[in-house]
Amino acid sequence: MALTPLKLAAGSGETFGVDDIAIAWAHSGKFWEREGLSISWVPVRGGVAAAQQVLDANVVAGYGTWLPVVKRAEAGDPLRVLVSMALALAQNLVVNSATVRSPADLKGKRWAVDGMGALSHTLGVLIARGLGLGPDDIEWVVAGPPPERQAHLLDGRADCALMRVEEAVALARDFPRRLVKLLGFEEIRQLAPVQPHGVLSVRSDWAKDHPKECHALVRGLILASRQLHDDKEAFRQAVRDHVHHVRVTDEDIDSLWQRERDARSFAVNGGFGEGHWQGALAMYESLHGSQPLFSDVSLRVVGEVLRDIGLHGSHDPAPVASAL
Repeated sequence: MALTPLKLAAGSGETFGVDDIAIAWAHSGKFWEREGLSISWVPVRGGVAAAQQVLDANVVAGYGTWLPVVKRAEAGDPLRVLVSMALALAQNLVVNSATVRSPADLKGKRWAVDGMGALSHTLGVLIARGLGLGPDDIEWVVAGPPPERQAHLLDGRADCALMRVEEAVALARDFPRRLVKLLGFEEIRQLAPVQPHGVLSVRSDWAKDHPKECHALVRGLILASRQLHDDKEAFRQAVRDHVHHVRVTDEDIDSLWQRERDARSFAVNGGFGEGHWQGALAMYESLHGSQPLFSDVSLRVVGEVLRDIGLHGSHDPAPVASAL
């Protein structure tokens, strides 16, 4: 069977990690290939850049945080959320132990992010808010994706940065006198219970003309997410396939899988639940002063795919009524 080539933008940059693992596994686990797709990636710096690549028609879909997608859709651009990659983020806040010893020390510190308005910046703003700090209480340093943020931490250009969980584990182990985990993702979820998780976005006009490809993208990603949630060995293989920029042990991987599973982070039904997006768009309003309808910024493909493959029973409720 001839595969349909599709080019996607990766807001995660040159690497995928545990925070991006469902997107990565949909590709390397051949879920998209079994749906008839041949995927190639264009690495970009953050979700804002990924959304722009989609709007400029340089790619057909973009992977990144949902906030710039909603913002551009609300402004009238033909950009829409196609499917959620996850329901929460697997991030830790890593700090320079010489300058930050407690959350109270974060005020006035240099916080490395991938880009202003991108995932790590937005989550940083939400964490700061949860700690009683405003966005102007932090000096935001645009560094780029996780490897660049790691470099900023190590050479002193930043005091703190959000890192993927596996990177935080490795950094704390490899540089124990310089870098420490200040906040784990469980603590972060308490401070920022609604998070700017990743989605796939597409142009609405492209989606109208390519329904088969949209269904294939959604179906492949949901099936990959389900396997990662259900099968520890699949998660192990996905991490081995994609996490090469830091050293993680089998014990690290098993612990990460259990924590991700317990946190119900995998979007096993596409992450279109009504309660989930009510909370997400309320958070959006707190940042941007307006709250669009989810039906105005998303497509109905998730609901259509779920009618075909059925619901996974563990978590991630069925899509909002308007998406069915």
